[in-house]
Amino acid sequence: MTNLLNAALTPSKLKKSLLIFCLTLLFTDGVQSQDSLYTRFLIKTLTSDNFHGRGYVKKGDHAAARFIKDEFIKNGINVLPSFGYFQKFDFPVNTFPSNMEVKINGNSLLAGADFIVKPETPSCKGKFDVLFINKKRILFTDAELKDKWILLDTTRGENILSKEDYTEWLQAEQFIKGIIQVVPKKLTWSVSTTQKKIPILLLLKSSFTDQINTIEVNIKAKFISKYTTSNVVGYIEGKSKKDSFLIMTAHYDHLGRMGNNIIFPGANDNASGIAMLLQLSKHFAQKENQLEYSLVFIAFAGEEAGLIGSKYYTENPWTELSKIKFLLNMDLMGTGDEGMMVVNATEFPSVFQTLDSLNNQFQYLPKIGKRGKAANSDHYWFTEKGVPSFFCYTLGGITAYHDIYDIEKTLPLTKFESTKKLFISFLQSF
Repeated sequence: MTNLLNAALTPSKLKKSLLIFCLTLLFTDGVQSQDSLYTRFLIKTLTSDNFHGRGYVKKGDHAAARFIKDEFIKNGINVLPSFGYFQKFDFPVNTFPSNMEVKINGNSLLAGADFIVKPETPSCKGKFDVLFINKKRILFTDAELKDKWILLDTTRGENILSKEDYTEWLQAEQFIKGIIQVVPKKLTWSVSTTQKKIPILLLLKSSFTDQINTIEVNIKAKFISKYTTSNVVGYIEGKSKKDSFLIMTAHYDHLGRMGNNIIFPGANDNASGIAMLLQLSKHFAQKENQLEYSLVFIAFAGEEAGLIGSKYYTENPWTELSKIKFLLNMDLMGTGDEGMMVVNATEFPSVFQTLDSLNNQFQYLPKIGKRGKAANSDHYWFTEKGVPSFFCYTLGGITAYHDIYDIEKTLPLTKFESTKKLFISFLQSF
């Protein structure tokens, strides 16, 4: 073997081969480095204070939508004919634009770290006595409850409330001024499309040590009955199957602001998914990477408020949903230490087998798990209308989710590039 190799490769040929090999490595490393920088740029931008958590205070979602549209244009993604880049719709939402002050026994608490308000909380202001509850609602008179906040602490041993008792207390809004619910480990926020009559405060167990006697609140809520936002949509025409589509989606909205100073950046959820969407758009927009099928890229709004943007699109699509060959929805793309999960894998087993085989062949991710049907992201409404769809999210790594700690600096992007390569191979398989 050595003699044959030496005969085939003269010194000049060997030198040339080594040069080509080194240049190929340098080019590949350079492209990957540029891609990684682009990914970080996207996530850092989308989670910056200028985007206000991509929610509904200070129109953070509008800023994000414009940014995504601009990136589509830079990447060579076309506007949908007779449709536009923006698909506007509206929905009701409860917001917290300014005051967010809470004191327990006279001590100020830090929003986001010590407490959060339930997203349906109304405005409230004043100082109130707190009544600890470990009994049924019927054991208290109206006079005992009047003008008080009640403390529901399911972490305390003396609490004997059943689930039914607990639910009954949550419905006692005509008697009480507010509710404190003690949370044992993690504060997880969300978005509400309604506003309740009384405030509900979620208080982290570790944020207080003494018995709670009084609460002082100054919380400003603003209910917007008709908030206008937009899905952002782009398009690449296919080489031969122009009237049949592969769809790639990710939601760009997050939780926004809770008061003047607290932002929920949403790096993993879902700036990472939008980064993946834009990276794929950039890749497939290059002439040499054009697919046979036409591609549509959709960045959805309103996901955190109840999959509203995707529902609106399925009811008002650009083309018939029957023309969609497959939809790939991406969320939580920022980790991957433990692989990836695929929702709807059991609904479309042959397609999942293709994805899993590609991963096994090229070892992109440690493993790919499979789940059944679930209404947990924007793929759902498409599946309900007969569109074959996967919802993919990465596993392992950081646990920050729907909290103030989901930030760009600590997002590892462990398997981001590998996941992108897997998706490219998967989409090329159609």
